Amino acid sequence: MREEIKPSEILEVLKSRISGFAPETTEVETGRVLQAGDGIAQVWGLDSILMGELVEIDLESGAVVNGMVMNLEEETVGVILFSDYAQVREGNRVRRTRKVAQVPVGESLLGRVVDPLGNPIDGLGPVEAAQWNRVEVKGPGIIDRRNVDEPMQTGLKAIDAMIPIGRGQRELIIGDRRTGKTTIAIDTIINQKNSSDEDRVYCFYVAIGQKRSSVVQLIETLRRHGVLQYTTIVAATASDPASLQYLAPYAATAMAEYFRDSGRHALVVFDDLTKHSQAYRELSLLMRRSPGREAYPGDIFYLHSRLLERAAKMSEEMGGGSLTALPIVETQEGDVSAYIPTNIISITDGQIFLETNLFNSGLRPAINVGISVSRVGGDAQLKAMKQTAGSLRIDLAQFRELAAFMQFSSDLDEATKNQLGRGERLTEILKQPQYSPIDVFKQIMILKAGTRGRLDKYPTEKLLNYQRELFAHLDGEEAEFMGKLRSRAAFDRDMEKEADALFDRFERKFRPDASASGVDSGFNLNISLAMSQGSSSINRDMLKLVERLTAREFSSPTLESEIEEIITGKDETESDRFERMILSCQFVDYDESPYMEELFKAMVGKFSDTGLDEGELYKRFIAREESSSTALSPFFAIPHIVVDREGVFEMIAVRSKRGIMFNEMMDEVHSMFFLAGSQDQRHFHIVVLSALAKIVQHPRFEKGWLEAADGDGIRELIKGIMGEV
Repeated sequence: MREEIKPSEILEVLKSRISGFAPETTEVETGRVLQAGDGIAQVWGLDSILMGELVEIDLESGAVVNGMVMNLEEETVGVILFSDYAQVREGNRVRRTRKVAQVPVGESLLGRVVDPLGNPIDGLGPVEAAQWNRVEVKGPGIIDRRNVDEPMQTGLKAIDAMIPIGRGQRELIIGDRRTGKTTIAIDTIINQKNSSDEDRVYCFYVAIGQKRSSVVQLIETLRRHGVLQYTTIVAATASDPASLQYLAPYAATAMAEYFRDSGRHALVVFDDLTKHSQAYRELSLLMRRSPGREAYPGDIFYLHSRLLERAAKMSEEMGGGSLTALPIVETQEGDVSAYIPTNIISITDGQIFLETNLFNSGLRPAINVGISVSRVGGDAQLKAMKQTAGSLRIDLAQFRELAAFMQFSSDLDEATKNQLGRGERLTEILKQPQYSPIDVFKQIMILKAGTRGRLDKYPTEKLLNYQRELFAHLDGEEAEFMGKLRSRAAFDRDMEKEADALFDRFERKFRPDASASGVDSGFNLNISLAMSQGSSSINRDMLKLVERLTAREFSSPTLESEIEEIITGKDETESDRFERMILSCQFVDYDESPYMEELFKAMVGKFSDTGLDEGELYKRFIAREESSSTALSPFFAIPHIVVDREGVFEMIAVRSKRGIMFNEMMDEVHSMFFLAGSQDQRHFHIVVLSALAKIVQHPRFEKGWLEAADGDGIRELIKGIMGEV
C-alpha cells in the first residue's frame, strides 16, 4: 500500500469521472440579469444560447417578460425586451426557450390586427395558426426565382402608366412628410379588391412608430372600402418598445411568405423604414455597438437588404407565387442623398418620389416623374398600356421644360402653345383623389384620349367630367368593347379603329357645360359669393369649393345687383321664402353609420321633387364630393347638387350626434344641409347659402345644434339665430 498519493493522480481520476458524467435530468439552462434598463437587459450565465433565440425572464411578481438575444459577448449576452421592460430588475432569472423568434401564419390572420409577435390586438379573439414561420430566414436563391413579368396594378394612372410595378418587385415610395406616401400604398391595397380569387393578392401593412389613432383610421378606411378581409395589419406603434418596432417588418414578411410559398401572391407595405432604422439605431446604441455615419450602426445596410431580398417572384418549380414589397422612406426637405434613403434606393428595384411642391400645387398624387423610375419597366406592364402610354413620360418631360422656359417668354409660336396645352391636359387627367383607384383598362382609355389629342379641344377644367362620363359610357353602352379589350389586353389595327369609333360616339353626346356633367360652375360661384361675407376661417374654407370661375360670370351686372340686394337685406321676398323653407324642411337625426356613403344612401330617398330616381341622386351627390368635398369645417357640411328640372329647390337638414366621416380631415361632421336645386334657382341658391353662412358661424350654433331635443328645437334655434343676425 502506497503511503503517499500525488495530487496529480487525484486530478486525473476526477477528470476521468467528470468526463463520463451524464446528468439524468434535462434542466433548462438559466442565467441572471446583471443590468436592465431602456428595454435592454445584460444577462450572465447563458453560455450556449443562440443569436436570435427567445428567452423568458421571471419577474418578482410571478409574471414573465419575453425577450430576444441580440448581442453575443464574451461573458454576457444582450437581450432586447418586448414588454413590461420597466419591471425587469437585476437578479431576475432568465430561461432559454431553445426557440428562435417565430410568428403564426395562415389564412386566419387575414382581417386581423396583430403585434409583431403575432398576438391579436383587435379584441376579436385568438388567432388559429396554420403553422409557425421563423421571423428571420434567408431570401430565395437565384435558381428559385424568375423574372418579374406580371403587373401589380396600383389603380393610379401615373404609376401604372409610367412607373409600373410587377409582382415580386421592390418599389420604394419616398418623399417628405405628408406628401401622400401612405395613400399610394393604401390605394394599391384597395385596388386588389376586384381581383379574382385565383389571382388574389393578400396584403400586409406594417405600421412602424405611428400613432395608434392613425392606425385605427387606416383600419376603418380599409374596412369601408371592403378590403380588410384580405389584409393583415402588423402594428408596432410609437408607444411600443423599439424592440417590437425593429421586429415588425420581419414578422410581417414571414406572414406574407406563407402565401408566396403556397403559390399565391402577397403584398407587404413597410410604413416606414425610416422609423425602423431609428428603432434599430436606438437598440444598437443601448447595446454599446459602435456608431457610424449619422450614429447608425455599421450593419444598417444589411438590416434592410436581408429584409427586402425576401421579396421575389418564384419559379414555376417553386409554385409561381410572389411577394411584392413597397417600402416607404421619409425624407427631410426632399434630400434623397441622405444615408438611409440612399441605402434603400440601392437595394430596391426603383423608386416613386413624391415632391412637396407638386403636392402643394394641387397635383395628387404628387409624383415627380423625372426622378421616379421602375427598373422592371415595361416587363411588368400590360401591352395595351405600353402601347398607349409609351410616350407619356417624354411628353410630360417636354411640357415641364417648355413651361419653365415660358416664364421668360410671352411670344410663343402655335406649335409651342399646342404642346403646352397638351402637357397641361395630360397633367390634369393624371390627377386622382385619394382612395379612388381606377381599373387599368379604364385608365388605358382615358390616357388614349389624352395622348391622341382628343382632349385638346376641351377646357382643362372640364377634363375630370370628361373622364367621369367616359367611364360611365364604358360601363354601359361600351361594355362589349371593354370585354374584348380585357381578353386581348392589347390593341391591333381593328381594335384601334373600334376605339376611335367609341370616342366619336361618346363625344357626340358629351356636353361639357351641361349641369348633368357635374360642372355646375354657376352653383360654385354662388357658394363662393354667398360665403365670402366676413373674413372668418370657415369662409376661406368655403371659397376652396370654387373650381373654376369665368370672368363673364363675375362681370354680370345682374348678378352683382342680386348680391348687393342680399347683402344689404333688400331682397325681402327671397328672405321670406328662406324662412318658410326652414319652417317646412325636413330635419333628420341620423346616427346609424359614421360613413358619408351610408348617409347619402339614406337621405336621397327623402327628396321628392327633383325628377331623379334615388340611384341617380346618389351618384350625383357622390360625384360632387369626389370633385371637391363639401365638408367645410369639422362641424358643418353642405352636400349639394344641381338638377335638370326647372323650378326645383329642396333642403334636408341632418344632425349626427355621433359624427360623420366626410374625408380624412373632416371625420366628425355633425351638421349637414343637403341641397338639390336647378340652375334657374341660382338667385335663391345665393340667398340660402348666404343665410346658412351666417347661421353656422353664430357662437350658439354648434352647442345648440347638438343639445336641441328634436327638429322643432332645431327650428327654434335657427329662428332665434336669424333674429339676431
